[in-house]
Amino acid sequence: MAEIVWPQSIMDLMLEMPQAECARIFEKIHQLETFPEMYPVRASGPFRGHRWFLSGRWLVYYRVVEYKVYLRALYPARLP
Repeated sequence: MAEIVWPQSIMDLMLEMPQAECARIFEKIHQLETFPEMYPVRASGPFRGHRWFLSGRWLVYYRVVEYKVYLRALYPARLP
């Protein structure tokens, strides 16, 4: 199983989110422990080379290195 590495900035942001949004993100991140490379790699842009997935209103970017999943960023999928 892969280990999930959480940066403090993402943890702080998730504390401010509604419970339902956090639960949806946690569910997908939990799946990464078993299948860390299940999502596509971004080919261009600021997070080129990172894997990503959509969870509700959020894009989650991460990297996989030697059975560790490093969460890198959480961005709104759509700007207001």
